[in-house]
Amino acid sequence: MSDHNDDAGSVVTDRVGGDPAETARDIDARVYRVLGEQFLTRPERERVDAVGVWAGEWRCNAERLPPEFDAALDRIEDGATADAETLRTAYTHLFRGVSERAPDPPYESMYVDGSFYSETTTEIRKGYRWAGFDVDDTHGNEPPDHLGLELQFLGELVAMDDGDRDPDEPDTGDALWWLLDEHLTEWLPAYHARLQREEPHEYYAGLLDLALAVVTSHHKRLAEDR
Repeated sequence: MSDHNDDAGSVVTDRVGGDPAETARDIDARVYRVLGEQFLTRPERERVDAVGVWAGEWRCNAERLPPEFDAALDRIEDGATADAETLRTAYTHLFRGVSERAPDPPYESMYVDGSFYSETTTEIRKGYRWAGFDVDDTHGNEPPDHLGLELQFLGELVAMDDGDRDPDEPDTGDALWWLLDEHLTEWLPAYHARLQREEPHEYYAGLLDLALAVVTSHHKRLAEDR
């Protein structure tokens, strides 16, 4: 899957756009890409600062925001001011599963099937390939059902223009619905609830809240259109 590590910075200067409640059907792909990146990679000062600014500008520039979006963005903006070591410690505890007390890492298979690399992992990989993408999980890379990769895949689907699609190619609307309806809305709420028990750092609490809010809103809008 493509690397979009510059998106957090570009989102800051070229903001996401108006009210996400009104744009959920065509939500900016960068929202998913930035969220995915933050769950996949250890925090770096420049990146966190950029995401914090983005969150603040989104709040300031949107005419109105649903309460769950506003609260999540506020937490991200506040949490982004923490020192790098605090953020790295929080990231490791929340997302790497390095101790028995830590929550399981954000793999859908762990929260759906209770095991790593299950049938769910295989199904997700097949879905990526069906839509024309693949994930290289060799050499220590994350498996395809990692939350960050599922969010980034949504970003890729949102960015694709069905108007130029060959009739034999997969319909991106169907792919979006499949990932949202059959996967993310099925396991992300449970994962979000599990991490709340850890009293996560404000920065990551906000990112998790925003991911859940965006996925839920996007799914609701697509359901209304079907």
